[in-house]
Parts: sequence; C-alpha cells; structure tokens
Amino acid sequence: MITWKRSILTNLEGVYCVELFHTAQGLSIAAASETHGGWCKLIDFATRKEEIVWTGPGGCMNISQLDEAGSVVGIQNFYKGFQSKEARLVQASRGRAGWQTKVLKVLPYLHRSGVVHTQDGPYVVASTLCTHRENADDWSHPGKIQVARIPQGEEEIQFRVIQEGVTKNHGFWQGRLDGEEVTLIGGSEGLFRVRPPKGSGDWQVDKLLDREISDCAAADLDGDGEDELVTFEGFHGDTAAVNKRINGTWAIVYTLPMHFSHAIWAGELLGRNLFAVGYRKEDGKLYLVEHRPDGYHPILVEEGVAPSNVRGFVYEGRSYLIAAARDRNQVILYELASD
Repeated sequence: MITWKRSILTNLEGVYCVELFHTAQGLSIAAASETHGGWCKLIDFATRKEEIVWTGPGGCMNISQLDEAGSVVGIQNFYKGFQSKEARLVQASRGRAGWQTKVLKVLPYLHRSGVVHTQDGPYVVASTLCTHRENADDWSHPGKIQVARIPQGEEEIQFRVIQEGVTKNHGFWQGRLDGEEVTLIGGSEGLFRVRPPKGSGDWQVDKLLDREISDCAAADLDGDGEDELVTFEGFHGDTAAVNKRINGTWAIVYTLPMHFSHAIWAGELLGRNLFAVGYRKEDGKLYLVEHRPDGYHPILVEEGVAPSNVRGFVYEGRSYLIAAARDRNQVILYELASD
C-alpha cells in the first residue's frame, strides 16, 4: 500500500508550472506563475532556501533547466483566453548582481518549450499553440514546432520550423522513449515525436498517434521492458489513457475519467514505475496509478488540489510528488512510502 505525508513546499500566487533542476549544488525545484506580474522562484530542496528568479511579467507556461548553474529557459506573457500575442521565450541566469533575465525571442502564442542538448550545443524546442486568433474559440490558424540553437553572448537566436500545422499543441514531454531522448508534443492532429540530430543528420519528426492528444508522458509501466504512453484524450479531455504496443500498433489498455485533464507525469517512484495524473475542474483530483498483476490501479492522492502540473522524483532514497495547485497558490509536496 502506498501512503504519503503532505506539506506545503512554497506559496506562490498563480503558480502554474513546476520543474526539477539538477544543478551543481544539488536538487532544486523551479516554480513559476501564470498570472500578470507572476514570479518565478528556485527552491533548494535540501535547505528550502528560495531564490527569486524574476518578479514579472508573468504568464509563464513552463520552464526548463539550461545548465548546471541552474539557468532557466522559459515562457512569459502567455495569458488566459487569447491574450498571448506577445508571448516570449526568455533566459534567466545568476549574475554578480543577482538574477538577470533577457528576452531571446517574441513568439506569438508560444505555449511550451524545452531544452535539448546536442553535439552542436543546447537547442530549444518551441511549440506555438496557434499563429493567430480572432477570439478564444478561433483555432483556424494552426501552430508550429520550431527549434533554435540557444545563442552565446549577444548573438540573436534563429528559429527554424520543423513541423507545420499542429493545432492546439498543448502537450509537451521530454524524456526517454525506447532508449533515446525525445520530445513528445500532442495536438489535434496527433502525438508527434521530435528527435534531435544524430551526427550530421537533421531533426526528425514523426507521428506516434493519429488522434487528438492533449498531454502525454512515457515509461515502462507494466515492467515488460517496453515503454507505454500515458495520454490525455482530446484537448483537456475527459479521459487519461495508457497506450501499449500490441503487434506493433499502439492500443489503449486502461482509462481513467478526468475533468479538464491537465497534470501528467510518469517514471520511477518507490522502486517501480508509476504515473500521476490530475484534472482542474469539478472535484480537482490528483491520482497515482500503479500496475499490478491484475491490471492498473488508481490511488487518490488528494481531492480539491486541481493540479496544473505534477512531477515525481527520488531524493536521497525517498520518493516524492510535487504538484502546482494553481487555485490554492501553493506548491504541494507529497513524501511517499510503501508498506
């Protein structure tokens, strides 16, 4: 049986995204707000000392670690509705005078980004939710997947489109699938896998699932040596699904009801692979789901948390979940244990 102890890691108004940073000093938790004027902070997990990375303008949809010093690459100016024409990619680094933030590029409707390390240096993969909107219901201008090498010094960043025509590309996951580092991006047109160049090759994009996917994660959940895909079916849809390859084709083998699905993570906790999912509407539940010999079993972690994002990690032999409870203005920490 899995049990947990709950605590508040930090308070942050409008907290939307959380991420793990493995720096030269140890593990830190990055958290940022989506509200106007929202902050970004970095929390040393061992000491719980907090650093303020920026104090605005807010509208942060996600953040990524750039280097061992803990430099941040993230998104600002993406706000609810269709107020995201001035969305931008920024880089924040520690300096002698504290944290300094510079704008790398204004990318209208930039919704997700992540750092990929290649032989040619660090790149950013960036997904725009759309290219233009007349109103909040206008999806007639599909988004794009773009890549760019992160520049050194004052060099200007240069983006290149590697995939056109991805509408509502909300999902963005980076990790290992089938033994290689990939970025998975979900949209109305399907679930896309982005692979970085090998040697003198180019970026590769292929489609894994040919249906609308909101968010995704991957891990070997049943322990058979092959990864499964955890997906939210439909745009913020009402179903979380486990997809397994059967005779070379992805098939849904388990589902769990959601209400405005949003938070997702998969990986190793308590010595086995689990996944966490949560939704933001109705009763706002956060679940852990484990595979047992008789199938998948959901474990309710908390009701009412309405998580916007969730991450799992192991620190000094102990397993944890962190959740961004946006409506509570809290980053909640769950220390897990197993009987």
